[in-house]
Amino acid sequence: MKLVFICSLLFSATLTRGFAQRDEQATGGYIQHATGSASFTRYADCSQAACGQTARGYTAAINQLAYGASAGLGAGDACGRCFAITGTGDPYSPDYQGSFKSIVVKVTDLCPIEGNEEWCGQTQSNPKNEHSQPFHIDICEDTGGADAFFPEGHGALTGTFEEVPCSEWSGSDGEQLWEGSCLKDDKK
Repeated sequence: MKLVFICSLLFSATLTRGFAQRDEQATGGYIQHATGSASFTRYADCSQAACGQTARGYTAAINQLAYGASAGLGAGDACGRCFAITGTGDPYSPDYQGSFKSIVVKVTDLCPIEGNEEWCGQTQSNPKNEHSQPFHIDICEDTGGADAFFPEGHGALTGTFEEVPCSEWSGSDGEQLWEGSCLKDDKK
């Protein structure tokens, strides 16, 4: 009887610790909000999206702290979320009052900290980038999103974002890029 009780207690403690570790990993110290302020830039060659799925329609990468996983660890919690984004200013031309636009993007990629410190360098100890923004959304040029969002002659903006149902996104999901841990068409 004692052995069963001890085994039951150990199983219960292991199970509880497992859930606690999974919850900790799920949030992992990443910061995700449904609304807020952000900086926006554009990038090209979006075909190998870190979320592991292609898409047709306006897509974007989000800074690593909001993405939900470190570079090279696959899809983060932000994958597949849709955001209405609106430009309100140009960090390089503060007097620019221009014609700002709003579009809806779907997160399909990661903007890693390494190599992108200016825009995607937010960390837990330093939660804002060099432009004092807690979030960064990098809009894919390949899908037309960057041309639809940025005023002519402006490739960086600040503004706001709001999570919206993906039914408001005008795109469609494409094919999976990976099968298991390999790229889909990689036969190695």
